[in-house]
Amino acid sequence: MPKSLYERGLLRPVEIERLKRVFDRACAAREVMPESEAGKELALTILALHNAGMADEESLTSALAYQRPEARSA
Repeated sequence: MPKSLYERGLLRPVEIERLKRVFDRACAAREVMPESEAGKELALTILALHNAGMADEESLTSALAYQRPEARSA
């Protein structure tokens, strides 16, 4: 029997919503524009954490809090 889309790695709508909330909070906390390079890197980090098994919002948010944001130039 062929694997379902979700078994092949496609994110479910509820997962996308969760990741979006984490991303939006992280961008706001770091004062990063979502479309910027820093925003793209943050999104990739969140996806990598999720793909590594960190699926709940609290764990993702906590993991991002330990990451040091890039220094912004003056």
